[in-house]
Amino acid sequence: MELDIMRRIKLRHLDTLAAFMKTGSVTEAALVLHTTQPNASKSLKQLEDFAGVKLFERSAGRLRPTPEAELLFAHAARLMDELTVFENLSLDLTTMAQGYVNIGILSAFSTALIPMAIEKFNNLYPSIQVQVDLLDSDKIHSYVSRGNYDFGLVHHPEHEIDLMTQTLKTSSMVCIMPAGHELARHQVVLSSDIADQPFVTYPRSVPFGAVIFRSLSDEGVKPSNTLISNQSQLIRRLVERGRGVALVDHFSVWDANELDDIVVRQFEPRIPVSVGMILPKRRPLSLAAQTFVGTLKDVLQHPA
Repeated sequence: MELDIMRRIKLRHLDTLAAFMKTGSVTEAALVLHTTQPNASKSLKQLEDFAGVKLFERSAGRLRPTPEAELLFAHAARLMDELTVFENLSLDLTTMAQGYVNIGILSAFSTALIPMAIEKFNNLYPSIQVQVDLLDSDKIHSYVSRGNYDFGLVHHPEHEIDLMTQTLKTSSMVCIMPAGHELARHQVVLSSDIADQPFVTYPRSVPFGAVIFRSLSDEGVKPSNTLISNQSQLIRRLVERGRGVALVDHFSVWDANELDDIVVRQFEPRIPVSVGMILPKRRPLSLAAQTFVGTLKDVLQHPA
């Protein structure tokens, strides 16, 4: 019965009730609602019929609310307040005045690429909350498939039944060195060029480390004085402090042109690397997340 009543009651009925209760006059309520007095009277009569209880009495030519109307109005006022909150929230979401983006990424993207994207996005949409968690690839795939993140960023997105994948950009490993280093004169650094250089790299136990050591070994190069870390950020900092040269994911130094403390050079033989996005199939991206992805793509197309 209650559901049937709610299906028949329209917002215009509640608007008319609210206007009447506030003004005490059907004529004034009609003026507030920019309608005619007959239309306002009709809405009040329909509301009374739908409610199934007497809501108004006529006294001395005026319509007066019953206690039942007072009670109904109290509930209607709360409902209208909630509707206003809903409308304001909808407007905020549409205009990007409110919202959030939740991302799971590999640590390699935290040193340059994601900070650059966040900076640009935050300048445009300062009210949008952005949360970034650093995880390994397996956890990113698992958590995104469960819907814990809007999307994830990995190097080589794996096709899974619950995920959609998209390669955003393909690049390669690059050689980085301190500013003023002798190899900075080279436009392309070869394996043989780093044979006698202090070397900072990833451990063999991680994919990047394995492919780097294999590539160097194929060229007959065994790095000397090796410093090892599984974090691109630490490798970059060690190079900045003059501890040697390194081969790193290009995306971890995407902002290198802004800086003077490291030099980035193409490395041969080329070691491909990509940034891939994974998304849950069962949940579309929010407007805020879509906009962040657009910002990220723009940063990838126009590095610093």
